[in-house]
Amino acid sequence: MIKNRYFWLRIQIIMTLIRKRKITLRKVANAAYCYLAYFLRLKKSAATPYVMNFELWNECNEACVFCRDAKGKIYDQNPETPDGVISKGKMPLELYYKIIDEVKSSLLMSIPYINGEPLIFHKLEDAIRYSTQRNVATMIASNGILLTKSRSQSLLEAGLDFIKVHVSGFTQEVHHIQHRRGNVESIKKNIRDLVEVNKTGKYGALVLIDYILYQHNQHELDKFRAFADELGVKFNVRPGNPKGMESSEKPQTNEPLPVDLACNWLWSAMSINWDGTMMPCCEYAVSSTRSPHGKFDMNGTSLKEVWNGNKAAAMRNIHTKTGRRNIEICSRCPRKGMAFKWKQEGGKGLKIVSRVCLRK
Repeated sequence: MIKNRYFWLRIQIIMTLIRKRKITLRKVANAAYCYLAYFLRLKKSAATPYVMNFELWNECNEACVFCRDAKGKIYDQNPETPDGVISKGKMPLELYYKIIDEVKSSLLMSIPYINGEPLIFHKLEDAIRYSTQRNVATMIASNGILLTKSRSQSLLEAGLDFIKVHVSGFTQEVHHIQHRRGNVESIKKNIRDLVEVNKTGKYGALVLIDYILYQHNQHELDKFRAFADELGVKFNVRPGNPKGMESSEKPQTNEPLPVDLACNWLWSAMSINWDGTMMPCCEYAVSSTRSPHGKFDMNGTSLKEVWNGNKAAAMRNIHTKTGRRNIEICSRCPRKGMAFKWKQEGGKGLKIVSRVCLRK
């Protein structure tokens, strides 16, 4: 029964993209080759990644405890330089357009956010619309603060396919423990308006409420689940990051880090920082020790060449031969790959958790 939930969610995603004509045989073949290259541990993957994250702007209006300080400074995730500076900036839309044009025939999904709140970027709809016009699916994750009814309308009109809104409490008192800013009652109203606009306009976007689970908010989990059921939207539960709350929150897992496991991100996905830096995954956007594959520019850099270039191939080779232990960022990463994962909720079974760039 639990597996059927996962199966039908995956089918719903696929059917949504088929209905919107955003899946082609070429894209399916490219994604299949990515997985085949991973399983065979080839140094080169398919022609392009089948999923890409883009950091259009890494500013945020929520300042979550685990991510930033109260003034919005992004924490350096490198434990050796905790006071390091992670630069902020905006990606020129022309750079986004150029990359999309290069990979549009094989890219299945563009995810225009990494570490910031995507709705702060006032030209987000332009990026989504450009992808839609080129039959590339789009997904965003938002804190819901700026998700007004008019903004929902413009996002859906631009062709947004998939949106998840993260919360960590049904009441303001509890939600505010993790999220320093934003009012959860306003966020709930915004979610209602989003669902209404999506339904009345027959846009067919998938809407998910992403509940970030901690010990301090588990007693309000069922209230938000009931809220999601009332609206008829998907409800996900995922473990929260206890950074900054170590005195009150236990680690989410005691399992050892998967240092022996090669990560399939290296064969399937790529992240582009706001300055054009091409990175293996979204964790590189918040670490001062990053060693990117390259940097995209407007004067001839080919993403395809970098994707299967020497640096990318060397990193895949390291993962194949020695796992993650010899790459600093990878060695401390608890994630097992780019997929859906499951969370045990006591006696209530497993819930699906989206794992595409969990920084949100």
